[in-house]
Amino acid sequence: MMTARQVSPEGLAWYRDAKFGMFVHWGLYALHGQGEWNMFEARTSVEDYEQLVGRFEAAHFDADTWADLAQAAGQRYITVTTRHHDGFSMYDTALSDYKVTNTPFGRDPIAELAEACAKRDMKLGAYVSLVDWHHPAFRFRHESKLAWDDYVGFLHGQVEELCTQYGDLAQVWFDGDWPRSRWARDQADWFAPGGEFGYTELYDMVHRLQPDAVVLNNRKSVPLPPGEDVQGFENDLPGENTAGFNTTTVLDGPKETCLTMNKTWCYVPTDHAYRTAEELLAIIERAWASGSNLLLNVGPKPDGTIPWAEQQLLRTIGVRLKGAR
Repeated sequence: MMTARQVSPEGLAWYRDAKFGMFVHWGLYALHGQGEWNMFEARTSVEDYEQLVGRFEAAHFDADTWADLAQAAGQRYITVTTRHHDGFSMYDTALSDYKVTNTPFGRDPIAELAEACAKRDMKLGAYVSLVDWHHPAFRFRHESKLAWDDYVGFLHGQVEELCTQYGDLAQVWFDGDWPRSRWARDQADWFAPGGEFGYTELYDMVHRLQPDAVVLNNRKSVPLPPGEDVQGFENDLPGENTAGFNTTTVLDGPKETCLTMNKTWCYVPTDHAYRTAEELLAIIERAWASGSNLLLNVGPKPDGTIPWAEQQLLRTIGVRLKGAR
C-alpha cells in the first residue's frame, strides 16, 4: 500500500511563514464579464464559447507589473487559474490546442509570471480545476469507462506539466470536487461525482515533483485525505462558516482562506461592491490569528490589467501591514 507523501518540512515552513498570497482568476471569461461560471449558468455550447478564443488579446498584460503589485501588498506567492471549469488552459500545454498560446495574445502568462516571481524571491502557485466543461471525455464520461480514464489521464498530465515547467511552486490548488452538491446530483452532464480523480496518484506526483509545494483541495472535507496538506476555506474564516458552505470543523495544522475583494472572483465590470481596506485588513489579521494564510483575489481585465480599485486596495494594505510590523 502506497504511503502518502506530504509537503516537505522546509516547504511547509516557507508556506506558513509566507502567510499572504495573491489569487488570480483570469481566463476567457474575463471577455464577457459575467463570471467564471457563465458557460454553465447560460448553458453555452462548447462551439459558441470557443468563439472567445479569437478575441483574447491581453494587450497590456505585464507579469512584472502583477508581481510588483503583489510585492507591494506584502504577498509572497501568486496562485493563478491555470485552467478553470471552462477547460481553457492559460499556459502552453502540450495536451490541448484549447490554450492561451493559440489566441491573438499568443504568449504563456504562467511562464512569464514564474520568471517574474523568481526575480523577486516570490513563488508561483497553480490553481487547477478538476472540472472541464470543454473536454469531450469529461462531458461524455457516461458513455464508457475509457472516456473517463482519458480525462483523468489528461488532468494528471496537465498537473505534471505545471509541476515540471514553471520552477518551484508554492502550492497546487485543486477545485471542483463536490460529491454531495446539488450540481453533481442535478447536472450530470456538467459535473463528475466525487472521488474519481485518482487523488492518491495525483497528490503523490505533486509531492514527488514539487516536494516543497503544498496541496490544497477546495472540497472542504475533514479529516484531510492523505496527501492533502492544507485545510481550505472560501470567503470565510476558519470555523465561522458565514458563507454557509464551509465546514465548521477546524483542524490543527495549516489552513488557508481564499477571499474576494468584492462579490466575484473574476472581472465583472458591474461589481463595485468592494470591501474597504480596513475591512480587508481586519480579515487578514483574524485569519493570521487563527493560523490561516490569506489568499486575496484579483480579477484582471481582458487586457491583462488588474482593476484600479483592486490595485489601490492592495497598495493600501501593503503600506498598513508594513507599518504594523
